[in-house]
Amino acid sequence: MQISGKVAVITGGARGFGQRLAEAIVERGGRVVVGDVLAAEGAQAVQTLNAQGAGRVAVFQKCDVTRAAELEALVARAVSEFGALDIMVNNAGVGGTVPWTDADHTSAARTISVNLVAPVEGTRLAVHHFMQAGRPGCVVNIASMMAFFPTDYGPVYGATKSGLVNFTAACATLARLSPPIRVNAVAPNFADTAMIRETVPEGYNVLGMAGILTVDEVVAQMIRCIEDETLAGDTIKLLPGRAPLVHSGRKAVDSGIITAAKL
Repeated sequence: MQISGKVAVITGGARGFGQRLAEAIVERGGRVVVGDVLAAEGAQAVQTLNAQGAGRVAVFQKCDVTRAAELEALVARAVSEFGALDIMVNNAGVGGTVPWTDADHTSAARTISVNLVAPVEGTRLAVHHFMQAGRPGCVVNIASMMAFFPTDYGPVYGATKSGLVNFTAACATLARLSPPIRVNAVAPNFADTAMIRETVPEGYNVLGMAGILTVDEVVAQMIRCIEDETLAGDTIKLLPGRAPLVHSGRKAVDSGIITAAKL
């Protein structure tokens, strides 16, 4: 999908991957709705985008992705503000408690809600909109290499990302719709973001052991998920110092239930 002229919703867009992706989309002639619980940082990010862009290219809306009504309002804002929704990026995420044995029920439940339930709901809302509007669409989910490499310190986090990879693969048949809807994911290893710095305990050498990606390396693959129309139901694995690898695992086959759906 060509980004120029398109409208994207980005959850967790106030900083990190989401903020840089918003910049990249605007640089390519797109417009963005930034959603985040970080109101001050989100508003500042949007102010910067509008100062650099040609006219009003970005808006901010406070959004807690664990609240379905707020996610729905975020999608509606894209339509009311810019007249359309073309790209949904489920980027918001939390790292969970490290070590996970120190977590309580509330912490574990929030990790699951933010990292898995919210992207599923965000995808559902976007796909329903695309189908109802009769227009092509694109969804990008942010997974993690921990979906593929279990770790003893983050099994809850890893389980949410593994579930998200499976969910993304199950959406592969949406690309057979007319017009097509593509759902893909990026699974980065540790990257230089505020979330990682806040989650990993001081003195823990996981970043030194595994290496670290730059934000731009990850965002480049998020853009690829949007622009590369050969990708559908795929997850791009991303490790430091290695070429990106499209995961070749099993994807859903067409049952006819989705591709025959009429709204």
